[in-house]
Amino acid sequence: MSLRRRQQVFTVTAALGGLLLLAWAARRAGISDIVDGIRRVGWGLIPILGLGGLRFAVRAEAWRLCAPIDRRLTWRQAFTAFLAGDAVGNVTPLGLLASEPTKVFLTRHHLATRESISSLAIDNLLYSASIVTMVGGSGVVLLLRVPLPDEWRKWGTVALAILLIAAIVFARLLRGSSGMGALIPVRWRERAAALRGSVLEFSSGHPLRLWRVYALDLVFHALAVLEAFLALRWLLGAASPSPLQALLFEALNRVITVLFKFVPFRAGVDEVSSGGLAHLLGMDPATGVALAIVRKVRNLFWAGIGMTIIAVHPGQAAPATDHL
Repeated sequence: MSLRRRQQVFTVTAALGGLLLLAWAARRAGISDIVDGIRRVGWGLIPILGLGGLRFAVRAEAWRLCAPIDRRLTWRQAFTAFLAGDAVGNVTPLGLLASEPTKVFLTRHHLATRESISSLAIDNLLYSASIVTMVGGSGVVLLLRVPLPDEWRKWGTVALAILLIAAIVFARLLRGSSGMGALIPVRWRERAAALRGSVLEFSSGHPLRLWRVYALDLVFHALAVLEAFLALRWLLGAASPSPLQALLFEALNRVITVLFKFVPFRAGVDEVSSGGLAHLLGMDPATGVALAIVRKVRNLFWAGIGMTIIAVHPGQAAPATDHL
């Protein structure tokens, strides 16, 4: 079986598995309760869609700041390329393996390939650091503020410890001082060295821009928490969610996005995990499932725009060239 054929089979299998999981989660939580919750959101879907677009705008600006100053992308170019790349990453099971080459392709008339790859590497590195910060902080809050079974608390503590250790090891590897060179595959060391070179080259001339990009990534997460908070307010009706609950739902969403990017739109996985968290927080599981579905609608909306950008993008034009 060819590689292309295997990818197609994997995509279909992941999609079908996700749909079956979605059907199971919806039936268990109560389809009528989920529908009622979504109906309560109503026109609230418009600001949710708007917040989704604003989040893309923030991430696009963060990427734009990672590009060389003398070949800087305009905000519009970065925004459209980011939308298209995210759409491809959601539709296919390849995640970054599909989204990042799409961004490189759509900006090839404005950035040389080497510059695009370098800027995306720096952007993804800082975005990953922001995810670790957000998820780690949310995990600490969860352990301190939410009553959990002893077994869950133990494994939660272990997970946070692993996250912290992994972050420290990666940071040392990036600095070239991990002390574990013999234990790390040569290919990984080479990639870390290339990334370290890109970061050093970028930060040597623009030390404050690294922090600006990191701050923008944190703003991206803050907007996502706001989106979850507003959606929960409409879903819960008379009850009012707390900012802590919104934070925990978004932290879970980040974890699921990272772990299950190979499932198109994370169908089923989002719904099951959100329903489980809702139960843990003392909510009706139908609320968590409905929240995931509302956010799925937002994903589909912006993915449709992203795929339209790809469809109308000019195929022929002279690409940018590397500086000599």
